[in-house]
Amino acid sequence: MKLSIEYCATCNYRPIAAALAREIEQATGIKAELIHSHVTGSFEITLKGNRLFSKLKSNRFPDSKELITLIEKQESLDGN
Repeated sequence: MKLSIEYCATCNYRPIAAALAREIEQATGIKAELIHSHVTGSFEITLKGNRLFSKLKSNRFPDSKELITLIEKQESLDGN
């Protein structure tokens, strides 16, 4: 399953992205690809091409539990 975390490099969101990726991998076994972006304020989570979370739309960072629930829900829909 392809999971990516696109983070604002200018805002230095990489440490937040890396910590979230570790939590997701520990909980689900899915390794996230970290992608730096030059879009100010971005922190976008995509799973298999589908946007799970957008900081640009929500104006907040995601909670790891909320993302893990969304990932597990997607896995069950996909039959994995």
